Amino acid sequence: MRERIGKFEIVRMLGHGSMGEVYLAKDPLLDRAVAVKTIRLNASFAPDANARFEREARSAGSLNHPNIVTVFEFGEDEGTHFLAMEYVDGEDLGAAIRSGAHSREDLLELLAQACDGLAFAHEHGIIHRDIKPANILVSRLGRKAQAKLMDFGVAGVEQSELTQKGNWMGTASYMAPEYLDTGKALPASDLFAMGVVLYEILTGGRRPFAGETPASILGAILGRPPAPFTPAELAGLSPALLAVADRALAKAPGERFPSAEALAEAIREAAAAPFPKPADTAGLRTLMVGKGGKAQCMSLRVALRQAEPGTRIVVLPGVYRESLVVDKDVTIEGQGEASEVVIESPKGPCLVLDAGDVRLCGLTLRSADSAAALLALRGRIVAEGCAFDVAGGPAIQIAGGAVDPTFLKCSVRGAAPAAVLAEANTLARLEACDLAGDFLAAVRVGAGARVLLNGCRLTNPPGVGVHLLPGAQATLEDCQVSGQAAGGIEVEAEARAELRRCRVMDSRSIGVLVLERGQATLDDCDLGGHALSAVHGAYGATITLRRCRMAGNYGLGSSIMDQGLLAMEDCELSGNQEPAVVVHNGATAQLKSCRIFDGRSFGVVCSWRGRGVLEGCEIFGNAGTGAKVEPGGSLLLVRCDLRDGKDTGILLLEDAEVTLEECVVHRNARGGILLAKDASDPILRGGNRLQDDLIRTTASGEPVKVAPVRKA
Repeated sequence: MRERIGKFEIVRMLGHGSMGEVYLAKDPLLDRAVAVKTIRLNASFAPDANARFEREARSAGSLNHPNIVTVFEFGEDEGTHFLAMEYVDGEDLGAAIRSGAHSREDLLELLAQACDGLAFAHEHGIIHRDIKPANILVSRLGRKAQAKLMDFGVAGVEQSELTQKGNWMGTASYMAPEYLDTGKALPASDLFAMGVVLYEILTGGRRPFAGETPASILGAILGRPPAPFTPAELAGLSPALLAVADRALAKAPGERFPSAEALAEAIREAAAAPFPKPADTAGLRTLMVGKGGKAQCMSLRVALRQAEPGTRIVVLPGVYRESLVVDKDVTIEGQGEASEVVIESPKGPCLVLDAGDVRLCGLTLRSADSAAALLALRGRIVAEGCAFDVAGGPAIQIAGGAVDPTFLKCSVRGAAPAAVLAEANTLARLEACDLAGDFLAAVRVGAGARVLLNGCRLTNPPGVGVHLLPGAQATLEDCQVSGQAAGGIEVEAEARAELRRCRVMDSRSIGVLVLERGQATLDDCDLGGHALSAVHGAYGATITLRRCRMAGNYGLGSSIMDQGLLAMEDCELSGNQEPAVVVHNGATAQLKSCRIFDGRSFGVVCSWRGRGVLEGCEIFGNAGTGAKVEPGGSLLLVRCDLRDGKDTGILLLEDAEVTLEECVVHRNARGGILLAKDASDPILRGGNRLQDDLIRTTASGEPVKVAPVRKA
């Protein structure tokens, strides 16, 4: 370690990265601690990097603000450029988020302070370009934490070129869409990055755009909405905070906040906005409803009229034929089993909820006409252990953007267009709920609405399990969706579904259907017993599956068409009656480390204009050919193993193309590669091991063995 850089005496190293090191040093003239950051500007950076560094450092040194790390000096010593900065004794915001030692309110205030510093920089014409938690330092002034933005100017040098030798520079997760499109950062690009940091604070460290490689992260930023919040995360978030995060992460710069100052103000206002908590009934007034005993009211209507905010209304067993508007913060609690306390509406909804905070426990709501059993218009709602019995209308209708409902251990029975209807731009959470009945959709999610299901069971034979209308979002965790005639999950235009550890089984149609640029992501899911296909995408759909199992489907394992993209990793496709993977009409299927085996038909079919790319996959034991490429199709196999098929390993028809690279083809019953009489030879690269015969069909239809042709 060097003893001195410039005039500064090195005390110890604080950290290091790809661009240089950071040292704790002493300024001998002023006898103060400073942080010295070295910057290595080598030949791989832009030719003007040296001049740019000086220009950016000079600009950064002009910024004097309590929420910006002050730059004291910059220079060069023995070929090493350096910045001497204010030393901040503390941690960065990323460490503060991960530690859990700070409250969410404190973290939000720190982020707002960082926005204050950013606003000052923007006013002076300086764009940061590398906003991230690691560049927001947290120090303490007495008991109060203070945020300080660092690395102004340095970020500009580090990202002076978007690419260096083909690799992305900077921090991919925080790059704004317009920066990725044009290579030019705007003040709004810094605001997008602040939105990513806000999302991390709200989720405890999870980022909104996930991916296993920088390219996949950048693709998510450009083409996907932020990952939905989980039910556990949403439980503690106010609608105001969610709205700030949504706006900060808007794809179009003009749809974000107009300035960093406006973002800081919005964060503070949302953090201070009242967030109703479940009513604490201890010590509050209790009203008893029923006949006889200790009942004070014979009807719920009278009890609601007498109730004050916070009142606990206990309902004795019985049938109450009422249609009520709940416009006070109350708890309505059934005594005994839910089936013993029935609110039955003669006309209209049983309950219309239009208050700030309502809790329902142990009730059965029974509607007799096309109205909803429960209509939620406003407020924070918790319904626990309730049952809904409907005969024409939705059991639960979420109809207001200012409503925040959670349904715990509830059940729905009956017949209706939908068991749960979340209308446009609403939010709903269901946990451990059972939706079983004659519903056209167990859950229907309107445009811009978001629904989160955790541990739920959806069984509605006539319809579809979850129907996402254009622009809707749904997250399912540990759910079972089974037995639907119209399919398990249907995702319409621009909608998005995420499934984790779910079982989508036994529909008489398609397990997961994605249309018109919709998106579906499935992790560790099972899809089986579907009549047409376990997974199908069309019209530009994007489907991503990781560690999923598609087994025993009566139709296809998976299919993609019409410019769609199907990506699978570590998946298993087994025992399907029809081909495991079908790619058609301009679509692409990318499979990595997948196993396709024991099918009753082909393993992979690339038909007209369909493109398949398989890497590290195993295709074995299938009744039909392992991989079939039809006219107009193409298939690339890299390090794949095609073995033990009951037919040929690969079937290549005329006007089709197949490329093998470092593949093994062996022990297939009818040969390794079968070529139609007018088919082109396969393209062989690398050390392929074609232990089975290469066969071409003659004009008379006779198979003839031929020597393999190798092409560079």
